[in-house]
Formats: sequence, structure tokens, C-alpha cells
Amino acid sequence: MLRLQNPNKAHRRFQKKSRNTASHIHTQKKYFSLMLVPSYSSGKTRSFRISHNTLYSIFFAVVALCVLLLFLYLQSRFLIQVVADTSISLEQAQTAYAGLQRIAEQEQQQLMEGVVSLQSALITERELNEEEMWQQQQSFIKTLESIWVYTESLEMRLRQYELYRQEIIANLNESAHIPIVSNILDNIEQSQMHLLLTLEDMARQDQSQMMFLLASSSDIPQTVSADEMTENLIDYIETLELALQEQAGLYLDLRQQVGRAAPYIRRDRYGPRLLEWSYVRNTLPRNTPVMITDVRTGTTYWISSFSHGNHADVVPVSPEDTAALLSTFNGRWSWDTRPIWVHIGGRKVAASINGMPHGGTGNRNNNMNGHICIHFSGSRTHSGSRTHERDHQNSVMQAYRANF
Repeated sequence: MLRLQNPNKAHRRFQKKSRNTASHIHTQKKYFSLMLVPSYSSGKTRSFRISHNTLYSIFFAVVALCVLLLFLYLQSRFLIQVVADTSISLEQAQTAYAGLQRIAEQEQQQLMEGVVSLQSALITERELNEEEMWQQQQSFIKTLESIWVYTESLEMRLRQYELYRQEIIANLNESAHIPIVSNILDNIEQSQMHLLLTLEDMARQDQSQMMFLLASSSDIPQTVSADEMTENLIDYIETLELALQEQAGLYLDLRQQVGRAAPYIRRDRYGPRLLEWSYVRNTLPRNTPVMITDVRTGTTYWISSFSHGNHADVVPVSPEDTAALLSTFNGRWSWDTRPIWVHIGGRKVAASINGMPHGGTGNRNNNMNGHICIHFSGSRTHSGSRTHERDHQNSVMQAYRANF
């Protein structure tokens, strides 16, 4: 017959057995046994038990000690290397210092030699006799005299330049009616007069200075020293150079101003003039041959004016003049306008002409029926056509701006 155990007793028996097993295991892992080798005398063996914590502490202490020793070893090696490098640097510095000291001694020796040479030169200079000093002063006087002669030539050149400047201004005044030339004359007067006054002051200063030097040249050994003569000579040369620079500025400024005015003067004197019809109608001769120049082709022919109303009504003088006029319009009569120059009183006046004969005429011997019209600045057409008036005025300006 089978016997059943009490479950509670069985459970308590299992827990007790488990605690004994864990205690045994813990007891075994808590210590390390260390057995010593037996001695020959006693033949006994000894064993020590060391706890885990103690063994671990000893191990880490030994490792830390080894690391410390290794660090100290490396640090000592580094310090030894630094000391060796420092020793080498000190030796090099000592060598360089010794070289610099030798160089300094050599330079000091050369300086002493230079001082000795300079003292010898000064002594030699002091030992010059009065005759040599007199000769030097005479050479100074000759130099001053030559500079004085040059000063007189410079003053003569300045006077000639002033005459030349006045002549140029007089020529410019003849064209003062031109606005740009009038402005240029004002600029010349303002800039040139200031520079001329500066030159005059320098000339007076240089003259007084040179007079003093030359007046003192007769008794230089008693009154004027060589150093004073040299200083006065240098001052005079500097003043003379400044005067030359101012003179160059005068020439350059005048040349620029004249260069600006030249094109306008040349056009006013020799080029076509732009005159209003109110003025031309009283100066253009009637029933008198007047020469015409076609600006684009250079063809010349003669016309005769017989009416001065809103513009000039003209006819060619001869059949040849009619042919020349027709050739400028490519052989076909046209209302187109062309820029022309009308020669009145020896001057060229800018004008415009059309190429279509119309209306009546007082000349039946020129192979052209009717007359043609010449317009000047400010003239009008009989019909009041804005288009024709604008075309004529454009041609007038083309004639005025054309290269003469």
C-alpha cells in the first residue's frame, strides 16, 4: 500500500536543503586558499585563506603602482630630453653671442679708425691758409656773377613773354564777340595776372638778394663768411627754380587757353557765319551776281537776287549757272533742300536752297523758267508750310556746321 507524504513537510524539507546548498556555495566563493610548499625540516604544509575583496585590492594596487612607475619613467625621459635640448640651445646661444661680440669689436675698431680719419680731415681743413679761403670765395663770386647774368636773361625772357601774351590777348579781343572766346579771355585775365604778380615779386626778391651778394663781394673776408655765401647761393637757386616753374605754368596755361579758343576763332574768321534773315535781307545785294557754293559737292555757280520778302527769291545768272545748279540736284528739279554757302562781302553765310523753279522771273536768258528760293536763319516760306521751313532750317544748320 502506497504512503503519501504531507505536502507542507515536503516543502519545508526542500527549502532547508536549498539554504544549505546556497550557504555551501557562498562559503566556497568567499575565500581563496593558498597552500605553501612544505619545508624539508617539518614536512608539513600550510594553507592561507584570502578573501576576494582583499585579493582584488592587492591586484589593483599593484596595477596602479605599475602605471605610476611607467608615468614617472616617461616623465623622467621627457625631462632628460628637455634638458639635453636646452643644453644644445645654450651652447648655440653662447656661440652666437661670441660671434656677435667679435663683430661688435670689429665695428668698434672701424668706428674708431673713422673717428681718427675724421679728426685728421678736420685738422687738415683747419690748417688751410687764408689764400686758399680767398680762392674759394672768388670762385663763389664768379658763380654768383654767372647766375646774375642768367637772371638778367630770364627777366628778358619774362618781358618778351609778357609782350607775347599781350599780343595774343589783343588778337583774342578781336573775336571777343564769340561767347566762348569771351569766357576764355576772362579766365586768362584771372589766372595769368596772379602768376605774373608772383613772378614779379620773385624777380624783385632775387634782384635784391643778388645785389646784396655782389655788393658784399668786395670785402667778403671781413663781412661775409663762406658759409653765409653758400647759404645765400642755395636760397637764390631755389628761388630761381621756383620762378622757372611758374614761368612754365604760364606758358602751359596760355597754350591751353589759346588751344581752346582757336577752333572758334578760326570758324568765326574763315568759316561760314550763321546770320539772321533780318540782317541778311539788308546786306544781300539785289540784281547783282553773288557766288553760291554747294556744301556737299563743292560746286560753285552765280545767282542774282531780286526779291527779299520772307526769304530771298533768286535766279541763276547764266545758262551755265543753271546747269551747275541742276547738277547738284542730280539733273532733276526737286523741292528738296540743299545746304549752301552764300558769299557776301568776302564772307560765307550759311543758307539753304531748293531745286524747283516756280513763279515769275526777271531773267529769260538762263534756260530756266521761274525762280528758286534761298533761305537763311529765321526766314519763312510764303505759304507758311512748317515742313518746308523745318527742312530749310535744317539745311542752314548743316551748312553752318560743315567743315570749311
